[in-house]
Amino acid sequence: MPTATRRKAPHLFHHRLRLLTAAFGVVLLLLLTQAIRLTIIQGDAHRLTAESRLRSVRWLPTWRGTIFDREGRVLARDEPRWEIAVAYDAITGQWADDHAVRDARDAMGRDAWNMASPEVRVAAIEEARPPWDAVLESVWKTIARGADMDRDALELELNAIRARVQRMAAVVWDQQRRRHDALHGQGGGPRFTPRPIREQVAAHIVVPSVSDAPAASIEAFAADHPDLVEVRYARHRSHPQDNIVVEIDRMTLPSPLRNGGRLLVSVPRVAGDIVGDIRSEVWEEDASRRPFHLKDGEVDRGGYREEDQVGARGIERAWEDVLRGEVGLLVRDHAKGDVSREEPVGGADIQLTLDTGLQARVEAVLQPFVGLTVVQPWHGNTPLPVGTPLAASVVVLEINSGEILTMASTPSSFNSDRLKDSQAEAMQPWLLRPVEVAAPPGSIVKPLVMAAAVGAGVLEPGERIECKGHHFEDQPDMARCWIYRPRYDMATHGELGPIEALARSCNCWFYELGERMGLERLSGWLGDMGLGHQPDVGLSPSWGSSPVENAGLRPEQEDFEILRERGEATFEAVMLSIGQGRTTWTPLHAADAYATLVRHGLRMAPTLVRGWSSPDVPVSRELDPSTVATAIAGLEDVVEMSYGSANHLPLPSGNEPIFNIDGIKLAAKTGTAQAPPWRHDINGDGVIEADERLSGVEHA
Repeated sequence: MPTATRRKAPHLFHHRLRLLTAAFGVVLLLLLTQAIRLTIIQGDAHRLTAESRLRSVRWLPTWRGTIFDREGRVLARDEPRWEIAVAYDAITGQWADDHAVRDARDAMGRDAWNMASPEVRVAAIEEARPPWDAVLESVWKTIARGADMDRDALELELNAIRARVQRMAAVVWDQQRRRHDALHGQGGGPRFTPRPIREQVAAHIVVPSVSDAPAASIEAFAADHPDLVEVRYARHRSHPQDNIVVEIDRMTLPSPLRNGGRLLVSVPRVAGDIVGDIRSEVWEEDASRRPFHLKDGEVDRGGYREEDQVGARGIERAWEDVLRGEVGLLVRDHAKGDVSREEPVGGADIQLTLDTGLQARVEAVLQPFVGLTVVQPWHGNTPLPVGTPLAASVVVLEINSGEILTMASTPSSFNSDRLKDSQAEAMQPWLLRPVEVAAPPGSIVKPLVMAAAVGAGVLEPGERIECKGHHFEDQPDMARCWIYRPRYDMATHGELGPIEALARSCNCWFYELGERMGLERLSGWLGDMGLGHQPDVGLSPSWGSSPVENAGLRPEQEDFEILRERGEATFEAVMLSIGQGRTTWTPLHAADAYATLVRHGLRMAPTLVRGWSSPDVPVSRELDPSTVATAIAGLEDVVEMSYGSANHLPLPSGNEPIFNIDGIKLAAKTGTAQAPPWRHDINGDGVIEADERLSGVEHA
C-alpha cells in the first residue's frame, strides 16, 4: 500500500503543477490583455489624461465688437465687468443648516446624538445655528455694499432665483417620477426619491455686473468663504445711448397739444430695436451651427460654449459672426513650469448709417404721450376712441447714398410698458415696423405711377384728364374718386393736369393711367422702383431662412394669368394705380421708391451698415428730368395749396397749417388705404375676443 501511494505521489504532483501553471498562464494572459488594452487600445486616452494632470488649459475670454452710428457714437459695446455668484445652498439657507447640524452632532458626540430624541436634536441645532446665520448675513451685506444695492433689492433677486429653481425642479422631478412609475409600476419598486437638479448644486449669479473696485472688495471676502461666494470675470454689454433726453418745443405741435412750453422726453435705448440684444443662453441651434469642439479633435475658438453670449435680434443677431470674437488659450505645463499663451481676438466693430441724434428726436416725437401717435379729434371718421395709441413708423433716407439715417417705430420694445396687454397684442411692439410690417401704399404711390406712365409713353407731359367721379362708365359704385361720396355731395374734380391731380390726389386721374398701362406693365415699372422686392439692409442673418425685411406684395406673372382668365386684370390695374388691391409695401419701400424718383430712376439699395450693401443690384429705369420736376411740383402743392391733402388740419377753431417751418421747401404726399377689420378690445375687459373687430379703420 505505501508503495502504491508513493507511486501516485509524482502523478499528483505533476497534476497540481499543471493546474498551477494553467492558473498562472490565465493570470498572465489577463495581465497581458489588460496591458495591451491600457497601452495600445486606450493608450492615447490615458496619455491625454496623464498629460492633462501635468498640463492645465484655460480659455481666455474674448469680447464682442462695438456698434457705432455714422458719427462714431457708441450704440453698443462690451465693458469689462465682474459677476458675483453664490452657492445655491447659501441662497436657500441650507448651508447654515448643514453646518449647524454638524456642530450640534460633534458637540453631543455620535452616540448621544443617535440616542437623542428629535426635540433634543432640534434644540441643539438651533443653538448651534446663529454663527452660521451671521456668516450668511455678512455675505449678503458684503455683496449689497459692494454692488451698491439695497439689501431689500438683493433679497428680491434671491427670492426670484429660489422661485425659478423650484419651478425647474418641480418639472424635472415630475419627469423623474413618471420614469420611476413607468419602470416599477405605480407604487411599486423602491421608494421614489427625487434627485437634485443641476441648478440646486450650482452657484447662481446674483449680481451680473460689478466694476473693478467693488469686485476686489467682494473677492477679498470670497477668499475666506470659497464655498459660498465666487467672483467671476465677465463682460457686460452696455448701451451708452440709453435714456437720452430730447427737448420738444410744444409750439411746433398742433394747437390742441400746445399746453405748456418745452416738453422733455426721455428716449429709452435709442435705436434699441435696430441694434438688438444679446442672450446669455446658448441654444442647441447655435452650437450645431458653429460647435466649439470639432469632430477632428480641434476647436473653433469662435464656436459656442455653454457660457457664451449670443446675438438675439437686430444687428447683434444679423452680424453675430462678425461681432463675436475668438477666445484665447493659456496652457500651463506643471512639470516643466512652462506657460504658453495665445491671445484672444476681439470681434470686429460695425458702423451703422444711423444718425443717433436724429433717431432720438424721431423716437421722442413718436412717443404716445406727445400726442401725435394717438387718435385725436381731428382724425375724422375713425371708429377708434380718442386717445387710442396708434402704431407708426418713420424712415429717413439719404438720397445720394441710399444710407438709412433714421428708422424708428412705435410702439417699440422699449416704450411699450404703458400699453395694456390687449393693445400690445394688437400692435405687436416687438416688430420693427419700417422693415417688417407691410401695408397697402394708398395714394403715396401716385407720383410713381405718373412717372411710369410718362416713361412708358402712355401719358403726354402736361396732359389733362377729366375726373368724372368714377372710372367705369356703367358702374358708378366701383373705382370711385375719394370725393365722389354722399358726404361730399358726389363731387368730382373736373379736368386736371398732372400737378393738380397729385395735389388733389384725384383717384380717377390715376385710374385712367392704370388702365392705359395695363396690369403687367404697371406692375413691372413699380417693381423696378422696389415694390415687391426683398430689401436687404443688413438685418437678416446670412444663415437665416426667414429674412427680417418684408418684401411686400405686387401682382406677379401667375396673378396676371389668373386675373385675365377672370376678366379682372383691368380692375386690378386700376386698383394698383392708387396703391390698393394685391399690393403692399413697408415704409422702407416707400422711402426707397421716392429716393429713386428724385434720382431720376436710379436705384440704390438702401443700406444700414457702412461698407456693406445688398448683393442684389437693383434695376434702374431712367426717368425724364421734366417728369420728375412735375412730380415734385405736385408734391409741393400737396403742402402749399389750400386743397392739398397735407396743407392743414381741420380744427374746431378753423384750418391750421400742418407744417410751420420757415425757410424750408417741403414736398409731401398723403395716402390712405382700406384696411381689414382692426382687432380691438371693444368692451375694455383687457382681452381681445375673436369677434371684437372694428371696421372702417384705415392705413394712412
